Amino acid sequence: MALSRYLLTTVALFVLAALLMACNGNSGNGGSASAYTPGQKVSANNASRADLQAAFEHARISNAGKWAREVEEYRPYDEDDPDYRKLRGELAKYNPATGVVDRIIAQLELP
Repeated sequence: MALSRYLLTTVALFVLAALLMACNGNSGNGGSASAYTPGQKVSANNASRADLQAAFEHARISNAGKWAREVEEYRPYDEDDPDYRKLRGELAKYNPATGVVDRIIAQLELP
């Protein structure tokens, strides 16, 4: 009887730990799940902030969360502007380090 309780308690704790780990692993910034796959570009207009941030982090861009918020803030981006002139102008206001804007743009695609 005592072994049954011990086994049941052990299994219950294992299941609880597995559920907690799964929940923690699926949460992005602010609890949003990220569907980002490393190496893929993300939509400048449609990607979640978590996916933007994940793409920027993968590209080793400092302050990825800040840049993700800025990209999201200035949406939508015109598909007739594949060079992202509007976004480049907005990001330049923050005096980013040399090459940062180009690295951000390299992670994006339209629509």
